[in-house]
Amino acid sequence: MENIKQFIEQFIQAEYQFTRMKYDILVSDEDCQIQAERNNNFYHTNNAPNDRRTGREFRNDEKKAFAVTNKERAIPRTLFQIKQYVNPVLGDALKRIVTGKDLYACYVSYPSKGGRDLYFSSIFYVAETNEGQKIIYEKSFNSDTGVWYHPVDMDTVTVIDEGKLIAVEKYLAPEEETSLADYNKE
Repeated sequence: MENIKQFIEQFIQAEYQFTRMKYDILVSDEDCQIQAERNNNFYHTNNAPNDRRTGREFRNDEKKAFAVTNKERAIPRTLFQIKQYVNPVLGDALKRIVTGKDLYACYVSYPSKGGRDLYFSSIFYVAETNEGQKIIYEKSFNSDTGVWYHPVDMDTVTVIDEGKLIAVEKYLAPEEETSLADYNKE
């Protein structure tokens, strides 16, 4: 599982660098685009977020202030734990790209500072694909309701069932009550 941990930690750093660059008015669009591509390369091309700077960040003084605030609020996500599953049930689109039997669920925090306790924000599902090791899906956590949800409402691109849990590596316990309870089970 060490290679999955290294992979997700590299993704976290790439995402953090891109977020800071995206809102840094001193960074050129070209340099920002290079970092966006580094970030997007962690995802399979079928579900890459296509993050990029749009130019809307800096159009007027109000947006410049917003951009500075977002840059200052950006932090690297915290990796809480990784769960390894075997024989997951995947939507049809994911079945076509996943080549391995293992699925890794990487539990991470929100990528910016906030006024809440440290909590689960997302699960990035990593698997071996026809493009190598990639993030194939992201599940989100609603911290207001304490419930996991699928941000995409199409079974074809969803991890329907994670499969059989075979290993868990824990790194840091979250502070928020619901996340901590989830972290402490299994």
